[in-house]
Amino acid sequence: MLERMREMKIELLAGVDERLTGMDERMTGMEERLLERMRDMQTELLKAFLPYQEQTRLRDAALEARQAALEGRFHTVEGRLVEIEKRLFLNPPAA
Repeated sequence: MLERMREMKIELLAGVDERLTGMDERMTGMEERLLERMRDMQTELLKAFLPYQEQTRLRDAALEARQAALEGRFHTVEGRLVEIEKRLFLNPPAA
């Protein structure tokens, strides 16, 4: 009887070990599939944001060009105003 119990214990441990090995294999497979899906989602997100990023970059470049043009015009007006002030200071109008 004691021998039979030992045999059953060995059989049970072997069965548990087999199940654990099977679970490990399934968990590894699930992990690999999950990682692959996460990579796919990341790729899809990056693809979705690429047009938005390009549009934003173009808009920023246009805004920078407009700002540079406005600054140039401002400096021109400022220079003209300085010249007018110089003339008025050197030749004040008769009162």
